[in-house]
Amino acid sequence: MTVEPSEPHELKTQTDKLALQRAKQALRLASASLPHLAGLARLTRIKASPRVQVAAVASSGLMLVNPEVFARVPMADAAFVVAHELLHLALNTHGREEGAHPLLVNFAHDYIINDMLREELERDPPLDGLDMPGAREKSLEHLIVELSQSGNASDELQCWSVTHARTRSRAQRSVLSRALEEAGLVEPTPEPEPQSPDPDLLRGDVLPPTREDEFEPEVSPRLRQRLQDEVRKAAAKAASLGQLKSKIDAADAPSDLPEPQRGAALMQAVRDAYHTPWELALQRWMDAVAPGERSYARPSRRSGNRSDVVLPGRRRDGWTLHVVLDTSGSMVDYLPRALGAIATFCEASGVSDVHVVQCDIEVTSDQWVEPQRLAEFHVAGFGYSDMCPAMHYLAEDPEVDAVLVLTDGYISYPAREPPYRVLWGLLGYVDPDFKPPYGLVVRMLSTGQS
Repeated sequence: MTVEPSEPHELKTQTDKLALQRAKQALRLASASLPHLAGLARLTRIKASPRVQVAAVASSGLMLVNPEVFARVPMADAAFVVAHELLHLALNTHGREEGAHPLLVNFAHDYIINDMLREELERDPPLDGLDMPGAREKSLEHLIVELSQSGNASDELQCWSVTHARTRSRAQRSVLSRALEEAGLVEPTPEPEPQSPDPDLLRGDVLPPTREDEFEPEVSPRLRQRLQDEVRKAAAKAASLGQLKSKIDAADAPSDLPEPQRGAALMQAVRDAYHTPWELALQRWMDAVAPGERSYARPSRRSGNRSDVVLPGRRRDGWTLHVVLDTSGSMVDYLPRALGAIATFCEASGVSDVHVVQCDIEVTSDQWVEPQRLAEFHVAGFGYSDMCPAMHYLAEDPEVDAVLVLTDGYISYPAREPPYRVLWGLLGYVDPDFKPPYGLVVRMLSTGQS
């Protein structure tokens, strides 16, 4: 789906038109340099707005560019900036802001993204962009802690600075133009008065979803939600393709190994990289299955057999994650670590309760726990491996929309797809022949992980 931005009210000057033209050219250049971002670039809608310092991006793919800056900065700098904004989408900066200070998340990802682009594009960040060599090797959470501890230093940060760009833009007027103006042969060209950026967008470059309507009122809420869903899918693909590229580059780097082994390493890298890392896959799945806000436009399924009342659907705030545990003996070493890892994703996805159903040949436990208690959760059972009782049990609850099943794959499961979405999380020594006809399969903790 593509949405063309409306222009009559936005393109007020030739500067705006030039800025949009150069921003689109920069987007094409960024896609050529970083092909894994091409899908996101295709979904991007660009608008010129002096309310942003340099550029900003929204979760639906709306990208705002400052006309004064984009009309004059070198094209290589513009391509770096738009690639930076695309990577905010690829890394899901908007989704990672939940539960943390939005500006700190913004700045932490700025450091990571600019360091990634330094490696990919072989140039330093332009426009005084936030710069920390080696940031790409750090986690987002680690950088957020560093910025939080820096105190007043973080209060001075901003994603970009246009001081140098505007100084250069005035100096770029030709010698002939200045000579004709000084001789009085032509009217002097007045310097446009720069408009101040929006205070909320002066330092950051991530546009909150609640403010998208101000810049793109022609897009309905329903359409915007569809655009956000498409961007999320393209972002997951971009992240996977980016990791594929990095693994191929690493495998194809100069080495002392004989050529046949290098070739084998390259093919293994390609095979491995086609599997989305389980952390990304799990986070994307949890984001996708998280219930939307309660609305009477979509009644609850519990009201399907009632004619006297219509119940609204579930709010996203405080939703429940349903987990089925395969508690056979082969899983004892992996379940505690898997549950502890899952707990880290619950906060970012708005999970307030985790419904844990344990099963070996029957349901042995049915408990509701807080996400932070998952790492200390007591596992019972350790008998056989038949997940049918637990999955049939959850199918009886019409409010269950998605279930995460943690198993090694050596299990029995319902032949018919249940009335909810399923994510199979494989742990430990997995069954290589585990290929269920429904659900998404993700390899989580392997036998070599600690």
